[in-house]
Order: sequence, then C-alpha cells, then structure tokens
Amino acid sequence: MDKDISDFINDGTTISSKYDGPKFDAHVHLGSIKGIPDLIKFREEFSIKKSVGIVWEDNIEELETKFPDKFVLAKYFRSRHLFKAKPDPKLATDLIEKIYQKGFPIVKFWFGPRWRDYVKDQFKIEPRKIHLSDAFFKSIFAKMEELGLYLLIHVSDPDLWYEKVYQPVSRYGTKKEHLDDLEEVLSSFPKLKVLQAHFGSQPEDLENLSRWFESYPNYYVDSSSARWMARELGRYPEKAREFFIKYSDRILFGTDLVQDRNKPISTYYQTRYYTFQALLETSVRNLPLPFPDPENDNNTRINGLDLPLDVLKKIYWENANKLFKLT
Repeated sequence: MDKDISDFINDGTTISSKYDGPKFDAHVHLGSIKGIPDLIKFREEFSIKKSVGIVWEDNIEELETKFPDKFVLAKYFRSRHLFKAKPDPKLATDLIEKIYQKGFPIVKFWFGPRWRDYVKDQFKIEPRKIHLSDAFFKSIFAKMEELGLYLLIHVSDPDLWYEKVYQPVSRYGTKKEHLDDLEEVLSSFPKLKVLQAHFGSQPEDLENLSRWFESYPNYYVDSSSARWMARELGRYPEKAREFFIKYSDRILFGTDLVQDRNKPISTYYQTRYYTFQALLETSVRNLPLPFPDPENDNNTRINGLDLPLDVLKKIYWENANKLFKLT
C-alpha cells in the first residue's frame, strides 16, 4: 500500500499485516455504479477480493455483469407496508419470493432503534410498535428459511447510543428488549442462516454473545463498524482475543463501509481498513483511532488482539467461503 496508518495519526506507527491471503468483507453498502470501481481499487490494497454488497435496487444482473465475481449481493428489505397498522403477511412474503426469484442470496433488514425516526421522516407516518418476533415478521422469516435465503440483520446499537441518543426510553425501547426480540427469532427458526451485523451488537457483552453462539448453531456475526469494534473490543483485548479464538468459526470480517458517501473516498476506506488491521493482526497498544469517534469524546484507542494466523484465515475468508461458497 502507498499509505500507512502513520499518515493518518502522525506518530510514526507502522502497522504490518501477518495475513497475506484473500479477504472477504461481509458488510458493504453499495451506492452508484460509477463509484464501485473506486471501492474495488481501494479494497484490493487491503487484499479484499469479494464483499457482501447491500443494494436498494433490483439491479443484480447489471452488477454481476459489470463486476463479475466481486460481490455476493444482498437486497435491502424496506417497505412502507412494514409499518402500517395492519400489514399484510402475504404481500411481505410475496416480496421475499420476488427477491429470491431475482437471484439475491441474502436479504438485509435494518432495525436499529433509529428506524422510528426514519419512518416518520421518510414515510410521514408515526410507526406502529414493531417486534421481530410478531407473527407478521415470523411469516417473513419462515419464507426465507423455506427458500434458503440468508438473513443479514442489524438489531440494536452501541450501549453509548442508548445512553446518549435513544431517549426517551418510552420511544426507543431498551437494548435488552431489542436483543431478546431477535433471540426469539433465532430460537424459532433453527434452519435460517442468520448473520447479525456489528458483532451481534454485543461487543460490550461477550458473555451474552457466547451464550447465543452456544445456543444457536445457525447464528453468525460480522465485525462491521471499525469505530465501534475498536472502541469496545479494545477495552479488554485479552478477553476479546480469547473470544475470537473460541468462536473463530462463527465470526466474519466486515467493515460497514458506505460506498460513495464520504470524501475523500480513499482516506475514508483506508482509515477503516487500517483500523481493522491494527485491531485484528497486531498487539499495538493505545493507538489513537485515525478518524473521529465523537460518541466517545474522540478518546478511542486501538488495542490490538494479535489473533493467531489460523483464526485470521477463518474470519477473513474461510467462514465466508463455507457460508457463501466463494470458491
């Protein structure tokens, strides 16, 4: 690469990579077609050969034609219909069937607490109270299980957000409520392959995440959000390292990069890639995060986990290969 993390933090720190094999990024949001070549260019600097590409449109054929073997495509499932007082299960399952017929292997759901504000802003309606464990959503997940579709889902957010952003609780709910709701889905659909974003939204509570791994063999997590992972896993690097080693078959590397959103795009990509490299592959201590973390008053430091090579192989490539049959 032509840059190092020292270019972003100005303290001379060099971050080397102990893993030189292919990498799979399990969580990338794709934007315009014209910006994808830049994404591919900069991810190649970090040896990322393929990504889950999350899209809003149904343009799977165009993407696969223009960028063959570069993405496993995930269709974002979002409809005003989901938030109506009496949503129609058949309409929802028909939409899932259409996604399947189009050829998408993954369906992405986003249910961070902010969906309440999103619905009000975008759809101009006050959203009904939603539980993923309701019969309506269970009909959706049952259809996905039947069709063999993968569920990529974002439920819950950092503890800091619940403390500082998601107030009042009467509107947004609690983190425990949101995680308990998803756990009911996991227990109800043992054959549905579930990949939960952001370390299961539980890098702050590895004990509970460990219980989930032990209870639900169909359940996986990705490492997406460099800021969140560096901040929380870096609080207890030895404990986090042991967790990665124990559950190395269930964790996929992911970034949560949003293509086309940030300028300059090269710096946006590279700072996130280098953060993950420092966090996962080195034993660095107290390294400043090379981009802002206002939620933590910009005090976040990277404390590396120095994962063994066999573990890195699994989370960077082998686990994704088993799930998505990359080769």
